[in-house]
Amino acid sequence: MNQELFGITPPKQLFAKLAIPSLISMLFSSIYMIADGMFVGKIIGSHALAAINLVFPIIMVVFAVGDMIAAGASVKIGIKLGEKEEKEANNIFTVAFLLMLVINSVFMILSLLFAKDIIFILIKDKHLADLSYRFAYVFILALPIIAPLFALDNYLRLCGKANLSMWVNIVVSVLNIILDAILIGYFKLGIEYAALSSVLSMSIGTIICLYPFITKKVALRFTKPKIHVKELLYIVYNGSSEFLSNISGSIISIITNGFLLYYSGPVGVAAFSIVMYVDALISPLLFGMIDSIQPAISYNYGAKNYERITTFFKITCIAGFTISIVTMIIIFTLPDFLVGLFSSKSDVDIIHMGKIALLLSAPSYLFNWFTMTVGSFLTGLEKATASIVVMLVESVILPLVLIVVLTKIVGVYGIFLVPSVGGVISVAIAFILWRKCVKEEFQNKF
Repeated sequence: MNQELFGITPPKQLFAKLAIPSLISMLFSSIYMIADGMFVGKIIGSHALAAINLVFPIIMVVFAVGDMIAAGASVKIGIKLGEKEEKEANNIFTVAFLLMLVINSVFMILSLLFAKDIIFILIKDKHLADLSYRFAYVFILALPIIAPLFALDNYLRLCGKANLSMWVNIVVSVLNIILDAILIGYFKLGIEYAALSSVLSMSIGTIICLYPFITKKVALRFTKPKIHVKELLYIVYNGSSEFLSNISGSIISIITNGFLLYYSGPVGVAAFSIVMYVDALISPLLFGMIDSIQPAISYNYGAKNYERITTFFKITCIAGFTISIVTMIIIFTLPDFLVGLFSSKSDVDIIHMGKIALLLSAPSYLFNWFTMTVGSFLTGLEKATASIVVMLVESVILPLVLIVVLTKIVGVYGIFLVPSVGGVISVAIAFILWRKCVKEEFQNKF
């Protein structure tokens, strides 16, 4: 199945077969995120919206560990399948899944012990801190069952089950919206019930994803694990760029929220959360499309089909640029409509600042697609070091430097400019690394 799908199917046809289901599933996930923001912002209130924006980066730090293991293991699994070593691929899959369960269980215990104190230390506004903790507590209790969802979704696509992955995401998203409508829209319950909607729907998604692996209906299956320290270290190392990207993004978000609270208070945090919700529609589309092709990259790398990898890169770049340019046009054309989705008419200050934030950050979409593409392809080609460099520059170094420099120059508006200014610099660095690490090394193979 994998040989026919990943190794023989024409690149354009394979890209469509992998990317379209991923785009649809990410679209539904994004719609659920937007609907969640609308229910919270319009019904519970702008403080609840700000609270979620403050605490969600902390939750994402925990999810980042699962993403690291999934990304690192998926590359190795794809290469082993390309090399026709199915037994070893199954062992890596099993070990990676067990490792995720153990780590997430440990995180759950530690979070139950220390999360409340950490949140109240980080968030000085007691009302915001209380709302944030109530939201986070529900996620903490469900960590062992919801965190594996992202990895299992990735493994389904690795097995050529992109359509099943798509339908799982659709079910999770639609169920989440329905629960939001009932618990928040109809019963007018609090912020913890917004979290409960997400947790219940994600738990069902995990169960659905597990079924084909347990019943041995896909190429990968659970087997008696043989744990090799070297293999575990490889999984962690190769997935470290994904982990650092996620965790650094969360840390930068926490720092950004601190600057926003300093320069403009809860209004600034709520305004920037609108930008984040709009971005939650676009970035997952780009990430889903780019990430969907990674199993084919790893498989063809293991099978030494280097020319196909080059073709995949070109197709991905064209698609990424198209999505991004359309996004930027929509933002510049309909800023009032987009801001109005997440705020009530009485929140005049939030609407005004949210519109400015949206317009200043919009140009970043011209550049981010390329950096995401390069990072994903480098990971798929086992170029973890280069991928980490791209990630560190884009997600850590530039945001930290720019947020300090730009806020000194233009105040709070400098925070909104960071994605656009950083995008210009990071895309240049990503291009140089791509040329150096891939084109030069494989110049005799393409």
